Amino acid sequence: MSILLPNRYLKPSDSLAVHAAELFQSMPPAESVGAGWATYRKLFGSLPFERFVLTLDVLVGLGVLRLEGQQLVKVTNDAA
Repeated sequence: MSILLPNRYLKPSDSLAVHAAELFQSMPPAESVGAGWATYRKLFGSLPFERFVLTLDVLVGLGVLRLEGQQLVKVTNDAA
């Protein structure tokens, strides 16, 4: 069973795609991993840290977030 996209067994609000979108929208342009975890906990309550890591994997895989040292940084496509 997939947890990435909603299906008949998984509500949209429980899918990784929705969690990734909500976390990304709630994040500042750059923040520490610890602050990102705190933001995730505020949004989704008592989900485990592993679920947070999977959510980050989705964002990195989509190319909208990267890890620079201990900072989570939103990727911007500024065409100059």
